[in-house]
Amino acid sequence: MIIILRRIYRSIVLLLYYLKEMVKANGQLARDILSPRLRIQPGIVKVHIHTKSDTQTLLLFNLITMTPGSFCLDVSKDLKSFYVHGLHVKNHDDFEKQITEGIEKQMMEVFK
Repeated sequence: MIIILRRIYRSIVLLLYYLKEMVKANGQLARDILSPRLRIQPGIVKVHIHTKSDTQTLLLFNLITMTPGSFCLDVSKDLKSFYVHGLHVKNHDDFEKQITEGIEKQMMEVFK
């Protein structure tokens, strides 16, 4: 029973975190569209992931893709990394860190 309640709680935390990230990404994208200057710095980054199942990999792939300004292009054959296109890639390591320490970490908490 406690495991179920913990998973429900972590799912709600993930949902709230994701909604916050969606609002931030939509605001940044709207600013970019309405700005007279081009502010994007597009890039493709190989993001190493730590998922333990196909379900987790698929969920993370979809969460990244549904976030405005990012798009998963491909998954490596060993299922250990994604290739992600981002509109705001100033530094490849920082972009990867945002994903792995952000949405991936929150998602993995649900599956503990």
